[in-house]
Amino acid sequence: MVDPGQPPTRTPDGRRKRDRTWDLPAEGEPAVPFKVRLASRLAGWLNRLMTCTCRQVLVRPTYAERRARGEDVRCIYAAWHSYLWHGTRPLEDQDACVMVSSHKDGELIARMLGRRGFRLARGSSTRGGARALREITRAARAGSDLVITVDGPKGPPRRVKPGILTVAALTGLPVVPMGMWVSRVWRLGTWDRLIVGKPFSTVVISYGEPIPVPRDVGRGELEEVYRARVEAAIEAEEANARRVAEQGGGSPS
Repeated sequence: MVDPGQPPTRTPDGRRKRDRTWDLPAEGEPAVPFKVRLASRLAGWLNRLMTCTCRQVLVRPTYAERRARGEDVRCIYAAWHSYLWHGTRPLEDQDACVMVSSHKDGELIARMLGRRGFRLARGSSTRGGARALREITRAARAGSDLVITVDGPKGPPRRVKPGILTVAALTGLPVVPMGMWVSRVWRLGTWDRLIVGKPFSTVVISYGEPIPVPRDVGRGELEEVYRARVEAAIEAEEANARRVAEQGGGSPS
């Protein structure tokens, strides 16, 4: 698999040129079965078809948009796994790197995200964690924002695991909590109760204030203080997104 820490290639007009590293199996993994490749392509088409009918509202701009305005900012986005269907859409083609499980179910997600312009760091707290940590820290050093579903890959749902805090301490990037609210939803029967907005629903995404994690923080403080802080911040931004939706939804992005 190509190193996610390599700078992205560009088209002649300066846009990021998508690569196809997502089309390769994770390091040490067998070739991806045809049915998984087909399922990921169909799921990607379905996601594109359904989300394009939704009205998307960003309460605050993404960090890539802020950099385009001249700000020197980067971050680690922290989101619940159930946000994947809609929550990654504003970050497409923004040089963001997503940590995705190397389990079989993670392969489908990885291929969907790869087609949408994301870099990938493959691994999780239960499998390939050391490799994923190396890959995502290299991506951070290359200038990417990072995206981590903090309760993945298998839950328990809506409980922050310490992996994102370790990455924040190693890279020096602050954690930015992401909250999402969708006006009309289906909830899938997956462990995370994946949120899928019904056609023509409103999706509000709110990015919170950055939470810096010191490099020299102890393990106990990391898990007891910062884990709770990030968890509370995601819930607060989710409540904020709901308020914005109930007040009319603001301006679409």
